[in-house]
Amino acid sequence: MKVLIVEDVTLVAERISSLAKRYLSGCKVKIAHSLKDAEYCIAEEAYDLLFLDLNLNGDNGFELLKSITSESFQTIIITANREKAATAFDFGVLDFMSKPIVENRFKLAIDRFLNGQGNYREKLKYLTVKSRGKITLIKIENIEFIKASGNYSEIHTVDKERFLHDKTLEKLTKILPDDFIRIHRSYIVQKSKINKILKHGCGKYGLGLVSGEIVSLSRTAYKNIFHDN
Repeated sequence: MKVLIVEDVTLVAERISSLAKRYLSGCKVKIAHSLKDAEYCIAEEAYDLLFLDLNLNGDNGFELLKSITSESFQTIIITANREKAATAFDFGVLDFMSKPIVENRFKLAIDRFLNGQGNYREKLKYLTVKSRGKITLIKIENIEFIKASGNYSEIHTVDKERFLHDKTLEKLTKILPDDFIRIHRSYIVQKSKINKILKHGCGKYGLGLVSGEIVSLSRTAYKNIFHDN
């Protein structure tokens, strides 16, 4: 198991590292003292758990939080500001802890992580798309379907906006809420955006969506998901 700690205060980072090694036996810990270092670490290596301070020597930890909503690791926020922590939950974080770090509270957060409590996928309210150095937040509730595009994915919204995401359908499936279902090798749809099931004959199916878009539905998905409809 790999843990990344993003904290600019050395003593706090070392405290978190010590507790992580105590309650996550055998874990490997990396410490980043700035957003730039954290971005580099995340780009270079896959992590299971992130501890993130929202105030990093004047840098706003929310900038990193926004950019990692499409990562598969879970995040625990470290902050003294409860209002900021409440906002952070919109980005699918698992938990938050106040400073100074209390061991019993730390253990509770780790227990939640190990037991899969506080399902972060269901809490996720945004996906982020990076383009030309700019981060765009897309509300989960506005996503109608996602289409495979090589090693990328096209996100389509109910307003017929389209965004190119740098992750494959397989990776997005792992982080999106359960309302998103794989209906074809090339499509994920949000169930609440399905308007009707289309039967074209000869074993071919489709889905009519609320925007008027029609997407392909595989025979396997039809049988497994929609056969009783």
